[in-house]
Amino acid sequence: MIASERYETILNLIQEQGIVKVKDLAKLMQVTETTIRRDCEELEHQGKLIRVHGGAKGINQNKIVSNRDEKNVRDRTEFSESKELVCKKAASFVKEGDCIFLDGITTVVPMVKYLKDKNIKIVTHNFLVAEAYQNMTCKAELFYLGGKYIPEYNMSAGPVTIGNLSRFNFDYAFLGCAGVDLEKGMSYTTETETMMVKEKAMEQSMNNYLLIDSSKLSVKGFYNFSKLSNFDAIICNEFEGMENVELPDNFIIVPTDQA
Repeated sequence: MIASERYETILNLIQEQGIVKVKDLAKLMQVTETTIRRDCEELEHQGKLIRVHGGAKGINQNKIVSNRDEKNVRDRTEFSESKELVCKKAASFVKEGDCIFLDGITTVVPMVKYLKDKNIKIVTHNFLVAEAYQNMTCKAELFYLGGKYIPEYNMSAGPVTIGNLSRFNFDYAFLGCAGVDLEKGMSYTTETETMMVKEKAMEQSMNNYLLIDSSKLSVKGFYNFSKLSNFDAIICNEFEGMENVELPDNFIIVPTDQA
């Protein structure tokens, strides 16, 4: 196989799988790993991929999400099937009598229907969570944190919100983020106000779970939020090319057949 054919194969696989490994490419194309590394170096020089440890990924996976475009990201993925899977799994960890925090992200909103019949207390600054609760008959109690309302994100934030939050203690905090970088082991958010709420919730909770759908993988945000190792668990839906990605030990992957 000549170089141009290898280039095309590498780029096609990245488009399909997101991330590819050097050793797998070498085996597939029956060439040495040195040859594949050289190919990836050339393709990176052409601006067609980004080399990572042991492999390569697509250039669009390094997008930095800012607060100006996060709402577009939220709107595109709101209440998707993958979020349903993640929420159903997350809710399964909550026991009768628990006190939990639900973050201001759209990812947690479907959790309400899986928690409504449990004798628990829910604290949130997420208006969409409160709205979902209002539209259901719920055994669970809901405490909505006041503060400055941010309409573009459907949540409250700021000093009043954080002050109210500091009065509560939680068995579980279920949090989200704008993106996750597996190589750096970091989660991201887009601006400081919501990040400060997340950080305070983690301080007040015995167990911190990060909920993401696979669209958040390899997406960078404007601010560093928390190291992935700081979470007791990271719940994510099953995704194509997953076998080519080295996931941290605290990842919980939810199979699609659990829908």
